[in-house]
Amino acid sequence: MACYFSVARITWAGRCRGGRLPLASSSLPLFSSFQRTHRHAGHRLQLPLNLRYKSTNNVDSTIKSKGYKFMTKSHTGIGSFASLCGHAASICTVFAYCNTDMFELRCLAMSSGVLAMSFQYFRPQPLWIPIRWGFLILCINGCMITQLLFERHMANHMAPELKKIYDEGSFDERGFSKVQFMKLFKHARRTVFVGKEMISQEGREVNKLYYILDGNATVTCKTDGRKLATIPPHCFIGELSFLLHVQDHKRNEQKQMPSSDVVAENKTIHVLEWDFDELTNIMTTDRDLSNAFVVYSSHDIRNKLLTANAEGGRT
Repeated sequence: MACYFSVARITWAGRCRGGRLPLASSSLPLFSSFQRTHRHAGHRLQLPLNLRYKSTNNVDSTIKSKGYKFMTKSHTGIGSFASLCGHAASICTVFAYCNTDMFELRCLAMSSGVLAMSFQYFRPQPLWIPIRWGFLILCINGCMITQLLFERHMANHMAPELKKIYDEGSFDERGFSKVQFMKLFKHARRTVFVGKEMISQEGREVNKLYYILDGNATVTCKTDGRKLATIPPHCFIGELSFLLHVQDHKRNEQKQMPSSDVVAENKTIHVLEWDFDELTNIMTTDRDLSNAFVVYSSHDIRNKLLTANAEGGRT
């Protein structure tokens, strides 16, 4: 009789907690005989959750697998492979924080995520919350790495004309990577100026940036028409005005950009052009491209000043 009430009390506690015990339980012979007696009435013996996990053999299959035993087996001097994955994940994270290359940083972060997920999975009870979040982060990193690889592939297989511009314009020597070069020049439009046509005029608003492909342009003085300097191929026109335009855009100001009289010297001069507003939006969203352009423009302006001083000294 006491046994019956004990079983009834356990049954009531199990129903309150939602626990269930399999109908055939060899580990509890007393309860099993009670189940056989009352099975025809539809009764099912139920236990609290803490007793259910201890009394059943329904253990996670990972614990019984050979992979789990291999990863968690302790080895002399190095511990288990699961613990090594945890240490390696932290080491990859440290190297990722010390890296400045975006591609290498993301690869290290992805490796750290995989190792951390391995460490969290091969435990007596896997940590599913960080594993699932880690898998999401892993997918995001994979997509970004794919995009970086695609950009590098396109940059390494650029058109022959763009490859010529990149080499003859000394973009590599002045800090422009091929990826940054492609990001800039894919937005350019080709334009042709004929001889003596004004490319820019002093006193007028400047809203275009030009890059000379072939031919020369001449900077003249508006008052007396005197020649001040010659702009050779593979140089920008209006880069200083553009940099001031970007600076005013950051300050939410709008000013008229300074300009000089620039005239096409040859019969035809082929240039690439960018709109200031469009290019400003690109620069503000890509800091690496903006920094590379500032460095290149500094070299370009320096060479123009040296050329102008040399030509002024001859005249």
